[in-house]
Amino acid sequence: MPRSCCTKPVARIIKVAEFEVGLVGLDQALRNVYTSGATDEEQIKRDLLQWAREFGNYISPVNEFEYKQALMNEYRKFVAKTGQRAH
Repeated sequence: MPRSCCTKPVARIIKVAEFEVGLVGLDQALRNVYTSGATDEEQIKRDLLQWAREFGNYISPVNEFEYKQALMNEYRKFVAKTGQRAH
């Protein structure tokens, strides 16, 4: 079977409000926002939400606030881990 030239995004489970949800492409979304250089927290949240949707994840407009909070928490963990590797 032929192999794809590009790797498929991996799904990860995170906690959004009181629920666990699977998000496809979360790691790539985190990297994309990190490398964009955005520093404004609200912009980071919007960008993370946009990337999550771009990877095909359905996020109801009713739950956007909860998703933004959860994505920001994941982003903070990612930045802390990435910063430790850079030293």
